[in-house]
Amino acid sequence: MNKTIRKLMFTEYKRLFYLIIIFIVSLFISAFIFILTGQGSMNNINYETISNLSILTIFLKTLKRNIIYFISIICLTCIGQSKIINGLFGLISVYYGLSVIYLVRTMQFDKFYFIITFTDYFIFFPLLFYFTYISNVISKYTKKSKKIESISNKFDIIISSYMKVAILFLFIVTVYSLCYSYYIIILSRMLVK
Repeated sequence: MNKTIRKLMFTEYKRLFYLIIIFIVSLFISAFIFILTGQGSMNNINYETISNLSILTIFLKTLKRNIIYFISIICLTCIGQSKIINGLFGLISVYYGLSVIYLVRTMQFDKFYFIITFTDYFIFFPLLFYFTYISNVISKYTKKSKKIESISNKFDIIISSYMKVAILFLFIVTVYSLCYSYYIIILSRMLVK
């Protein structure tokens, strides 16, 4: 990571705590939504349907699901919208909380579901959280820098440094999506046999 971004990260640790609070509140909201909507009936996962899909189809669906958030956050960071970034992270965290509840309930009758989805919970979401934190910090400075012409050079340095980090994260998400697609297809075919 660039020295400029690293320095900014160390000065804004309060934003990390703020994101953690948003995450915890979102998990409570997820539980509340789950209680309000009722538990409903849980269906078995159809691994045979998944195993019949092509790797390209799974990869494109996975990439689309994973990359939209990152691209949105990059755009919001460049225009200095930290409040919208927090709101978007809150929505994603509510979705994450609901999916964890679904995971726990599904594991009662389908243990393989955890094996298929655990990478999303232990690899992808921490990656998403860390990128949101970086973006949240940078968005504060891009908003401030744009207002004052005399520090436009500083703005350019911050944005160029951030874009390098953002491209790295987009690459990581793409590689993760590809590996995850292979992982799903291989496991699904093993379960069908």
